[in-house]
Amino acid sequence: MDKENKKLNADDLEGVSGGSGWYMTVNIPNKYLTLRPQPYYDQYHELAQLYPGYQLFTYGEITNGTDAQGNKCVYRKVCYNGIWGWVDARYIY
Repeated sequence: MDKENKKLNADDLEGVSGGSGWYMTVNIPNKYLTLRPQPYYDQYHELAQLYPGYQLFTYGEITNGTDAQGNKCVYRKVCYNGIWGWVDARYIY
């Protein structure tokens, strides 16, 4: 029997985890927030562009990183549309 490869989306992961995660909303004025594969700014590696109002799923994992100007900031690991990555935590609530 052939098995289908399927990415789990945030709803699937929430069901598996027993609902221990939660959703947060993108809140960045006049532009988009970038979902990145690592917790620091890198203009060449973007997984997705997240606009104000988008919903992101998280389990709450955070780490220190750097923003576009090289300043220290906090990144949160989130899932958007089945893709896990890191976002600048200042722009989600």
